[in-house]
Order: sequence, then C-alpha cells, then structure tokens
Amino acid sequence: MSQTCDKAGAAPSATEGQALSLKDNRDSGGSETGASENGNSDNGARETRIGLLLALAAYCSWGIFPLYFALLAHVPALEVVAHRIAWSLVLMTLWFLARRRWAEVWAVLRLPRVFGLLIITGIMVSGNWLTYVWAVGHGQATEASLGYFIVPMVNVATGYLFLKERLSHLQLLAIVLAVAAILLQMVLLGTVPIVSLLLAFTFGVYGYLRKIVPVGPNLGLLVELIAITPFALGYIVYLQASGAGHFQLGDLVTMGLLIFTGLLTSMPLIWFSGAAKRLNLATVGIMQYINPSLQFVVAVFILKESISMSKLATFCLIWLSVAVYSYDALSKARQRKYSSKTS
Repeated sequence: MSQTCDKAGAAPSATEGQALSLKDNRDSGGSETGASENGNSDNGARETRIGLLLALAAYCSWGIFPLYFALLAHVPALEVVAHRIAWSLVLMTLWFLARRRWAEVWAVLRLPRVFGLLIITGIMVSGNWLTYVWAVGHGQATEASLGYFIVPMVNVATGYLFLKERLSHLQLLAIVLAVAAILLQMVLLGTVPIVSLLLAFTFGVYGYLRKIVPVGPNLGLLVELIAITPFALGYIVYLQASGAGHFQLGDLVTMGLLIFTGLLTSMPLIWFSGAAKRLNLATVGIMQYINPSLQFVVAVFILKESISMSKLATFCLIWLSVAVYSYDALSKARQRKYSSKTS
C-alpha cells in the first residue's frame, strides 16, 4: 500500500500532497529494501530479526482468529463486528494519543477526498469482518481460509486492471489456477464459494483503494473506525435498549470476549506495520500465507470442520497457485538484489 494518488491517474492537490508525509516510517509498510540500507550490518540483522518476530506475531494472531470467534458463535455476527469496531476505535485512539500523533488524524479528516476514500475502505473492511465472523460462527472457517489464499491473486488482478501494473507470465498463471480452483468447486460440489469470494473481493477492493490513499495502515484504520463507529455504536445501543444485546453483566465471559475484539484487531496491525518497516516486500509477501494456512489447520483439526475430497482438490489447486505466485515473487526479489549489487 505504498502507492499514492498519482498511481490512480489523478495528481494530488497541494493540500493532499501534505498528507503524503503522513505515510512515513512510523506507520507505513512496504520498503523495497528493508532495514539493511542503514549501512550497519549488525543493526540491519537485528532489525530483520525483530521484523520477522513481529510478522510472525501478526500472521499467527490472524491465523488463530477462528478459535477466538468460535467462542462468540452464540452472538450474532453483526453484533460481534459492531463491538469489534467500537472497541478497536477506543484502543487505536489511545495508541495515537499516547504517541502524540493526533495532529495527523486531524490532517486527514480535513482532506475531503482522502477522508471520503477512507469511508469507503471502512465499509469494505467492516464487510470483510462481518463475512469472516459469520463464516466461523456457521462452521465455514475453511471457506474463509480459502478466501484469504485467493486475496494475493485478486490484488495482482486489480493492480493490472486499475493501476496498469504489468503481469508476469507466472502471475497470470497463478490467477488462472485460482480461477480454475473456483470453477472446479462449482463443478464438483455444485456450489459457488460465496464466503471465499466475498472475503477475497472485499479485501481486494480494500487493498486497491488503500494503495491510492496516501495514508499509512495504522492511521488509515483509525480514520476508517472514526467514520464507521457511529453506525456500530448506534446498533449496539439499539440492541442493549431492546434487550437483545449480549453485552450483559450476567455474562462476564461474553462481555470480556467482545471487549477484547478491539485488542485482537489493533495489535496485529501494529505488529504488522513494525514488521513491514523492517522486512523487504518479498519476505512479507511470502509470510502472508501463514495466516490462511493456520486458519485451515485450526478449522480442520481443532474445530473439526469436515473437508471432502472435492473440496481438497480445490485447495490443492489454490496451493499450486500460491506456490507459483510465491516463486515469482522470490525470483523478482533475487533479481532486484542482484541488480543492486552490480549497479
């Protein structure tokens, strides 16, 4: 998410240009060269180790989400997501206040175009959360993991269609394999993987829009939460007033689980931002598959979701697509490294 509004074909205004400074080393991810550029090999190695640990913490946290949200299966998904939004806003606000970065928030709120795009991304990410929580609560965590395996291919496709990014032959092959996997499920099982496609689509659109918004991930999430929390809070108040809400003193466990969704949302993103500053893009790109892989393992072996041979065939095609995509990313990283050494 390192590209600016110029990539979308519209040059930023002078005011919006000031917002580009908000996407600085404190918040943004995606440095092409990573921490090794500082000239100190020992410090660079230390920063890389820290980055790997932070990335593992983030991706492993996201990977075990099915276990957590399975504990909230008795609460309607919309109510869970409403609490997740509200409590995430509380924690992200405290984080920015503690780091004395609230001026950055006001700067974004005063940019109508940027704020408008973040309202749309807020809607996309809340829709993604809602689909995911519903899937876990209805025994479809494997479908959810399939969706997140597809996301990188969706990102590549949207980059080609809307950002005019060039596709390599291997990237094109990865996309074809992912489409073939979806068609295979439709033929063998007679069903469309709606959950998987919704997750991939909402996150794909989210990723595309965040690429053209000149705001870092943490700051962007906070502004998104500011935009959508009034609706979430209104729904929570409605549920509590009507007696249908699950945030009750008589059930402290559920109360605690709902409150903790805020921490569960905020901390992995903060860890990821720290990792992205220290690692190169290829490393982050490969490590992202820890998340859906863990989700798949948790769904099948812990939550005991059944998986037919037909469904397994779908996953095999997706895994082949992931392997092709990863090989292409690693090859490009080696080429860049070799070019930088010889230049």
